[in-house]
Amino acid sequence: MSDKFDANKLCPVNVTQNLLMGKWKLTILWIVSRKTRRFGELQKLIPDVSRGVLVQQLKELERDNLIHREVYKEVPPKVEYSITGIGESFIPVMTQIMEWGASYINKTTTCNVDICIANNFPCSKCHEMLNLEKDSIEDL
Repeated sequence: MSDKFDANKLCPVNVTQNLLMGKWKLTILWIVSRKTRRFGELQKLIPDVSRGVLVQQLKELERDNLIHREVYKEVPPKVEYSITGIGESFIPVMTQIMEWGASYINKTTTCNVDICIANNFPCSKCHEMLNLEKDSIEDL
């Protein structure tokens, strides 16, 4: 019998941490917040993620109502992922996290993230993702 009170289920920090636990979830959320994406596009935009991990994290994000999965009855099957209202409400928090991360990098390394941001991230993996996203948009 499980009548034991679990404070972790009511702690906002633990709830948020559990929802976003997963190496690629924030990246996935950020990408689908900008535009509805098909699975293949997500694979191209996040080349370091394995197919299995991407599938699992998409399922978890959908289960937690942060993204929506739309299946079209076509041949071949077409599936698109978009952000939900709940997921969209997290984007300002992600922006603040990115700003904090940029500040942290500036304070603790010799990299000047402000220059990177102003120049579309020429010295980081973000540059690769941004270019892949740009190429993907141009291909559509």
